[in-house]
Formats: sequence, C-alpha cells, structure tokens
Amino acid sequence: MIDEVIEKPRRQTRAEQREASRHAILEATNRSLVEEGYAKLTTRRVAERAGVAQSTLMHYFPTRESLLIEAVTEIALGLVQESLDQIDLSALREPERREAVLDAAWQQFTSPAALAAAQLWVAAWSEPELAKALRDLERRIEGILAATSATLFPDQFESTEYPVLLDASISLIRGLLMAIPVSGRTEVERRWQAIKPLLLEAADRFFEEGR
Repeated sequence: MIDEVIEKPRRQTRAEQREASRHAILEATNRSLVEEGYAKLTTRRVAERAGVAQSTLMHYFPTRESLLIEAVTEIALGLVQESLDQIDLSALREPERREAVLDAAWQQFTSPAALAAAQLWVAAWSEPELAKALRDLERRIEGILAATSATLFPDQFESTEYPVLLDASISLIRGLLMAIPVSGRTEVERRWQAIKPLLLEAADRFFEEGR
C-alpha cells in the first residue's frame, strides 16, 4: 500500500503576510465605519477587529488620518466600480429605462458603505489633510466617470451641458445624503421621490436634443 503524500500548506512569504495584515486592517476600518460610524472609530478598535497589535497598525498607518484616507479611497473606488458593473448606464439612452437607472444609482449612494464614506466628507470641514485627500479622490472618480461617459455617450459627452448635468445630479444626491442624520431616512427617501422627476425631465431634454 502506497502511503498518500500529504502536501503541507505553503507558508506565506513576508510580503504576503504584510499585504494580508494591511488588507485586514483596511477591512476592519471599513466595517467600523459602516457599523459604528466615523466618530467612534479609533485605531485601537480597528486593531482589535483586524486581529493585529496596535503597533502593527501604526506601522502601516502612522496616523488615524492616513488610515481613514486609505480606507475611504478603497470604499469609494470600490463603489464606483460596483456601480459601473451593476448599473446599465447605456439605458439612459432609452426614456422608459431612465428612472430605473436613477433608482439604481440612488441605491448605491445610500448603501451602508456609501453612507459610511459620506461621513468623511463632513469631517473634512475640520481636517485639512482629509479634505486634500478627498479632493484627490474626487478627481480620480471624475476621471473614471468621464472615461465611461466618453465611451457610452460620445456625442453627448462633447456637449458643455453634460458635465453640468452630471455634477448637478451627483451634488443633489450628496446633499440629500447629508440630510439623513437630521431628517431621517424616510423623509429623505420622500424628498428623493419628489425631486427625481426633475432629474428625469432634464435627462429627457438633454438626450432628445442631443440626437
């Protein structure tokens, strides 16, 4: 009888261990933001969630700000990519499908991860370094959206109205998100339903005139 050869699991290299620790820290930070909010997030709590020593966390992220910046960048870019994967933006060309696109975008903007990230935009009022990082992040997101728009809507993308319409829509939704802690989710959802027809009317006019 031939003994079966049992392969021992390959040990991680130091580089892989470092990357695994860094990933665990960012995951723990994201969970803390989603579940507990920005105000309660501490490096000690994140280290506990990640299962690493606080000194290990500080090695990768020397300050709370650097940790938050990296975490929110990961959240925001992940949300953008998820939105582009799940929302059929090309449906904006079809009048009967435009409302579904807006509803899908609203669902993405109001997801737990998106609301957690939105808290940092508020915090940026009093944290200059965070504000700078978020400006850089917004430029990256704008670049992704511009490249996608140029591919999907090459004719409309050349219009001076397109970036204005896009910016107005995003700014409006962001403003509604900021109202959730004050007015409550139900009231903000009601306001969204009341405002949405105006966005649809603007989109209808824009795409019809661009033909």
